[in-house]
Amino acid sequence: MMRVIKKLILENLSLRVFLPLLAIALTTTWYGLFWSKDYFERLTGGTTFFDMQAALTPATLFEQLRTYSEDAISFYIGWVVFDYLWPFITFTTMLFISGWLLKFVSEKWLHWFWLFIAAAYLTVMMDWGENTGFIYLALSRPMEPALVAQITLIIHAAKLFFNMVFNLAFWALLFTAIISQLRKDSP
Repeated sequence: MMRVIKKLILENLSLRVFLPLLAIALTTTWYGLFWSKDYFERLTGGTTFFDMQAALTPATLFEQLRTYSEDAISFYIGWVVFDYLWPFITFTTMLFISGWLLKFVSEKWLHWFWLFIAAAYLTVMMDWGENTGFIYLALSRPMEPALVAQITLIIHAAKLFFNMVFNLAFWALLFTAIISQLRKDSP
């Protein structure tokens, strides 16, 4: 599967593919991180979306859920539908950028592209899993299924971990590409 994704990305590194993908990623990021986040915080008295909170525990998760109005729950569930699409679009865009950056570094970096793909799509899958768990917990109110909360938070932590791995690999690639180009351009 990794070879198929790698081939698909590397064979489609063109502005015709990349620019629409980038436009969609930027638009969805704007929606997901600005307007909708602000609106949700107004509905909840300042609390942000669960998956944007790093230090949640089952107790703090349920404490927050108890304060949510029906409007906040309805908005959250609608937003999560968006949050199933956003990470896939964003990480696919980042993989295209990574594939493009690979052109500027040594050939041996191409052997590590699987790490970018794995970290990106594991982050996406963990995001989908946490979304499902958070929706279940929101719809289960006033019940508070502790096991579901714990599993959801483990998946949430895994998402943050794979996202960190991707970001570290991406920044290492970007830094290496810049240094490589500076060396080629210097006399």
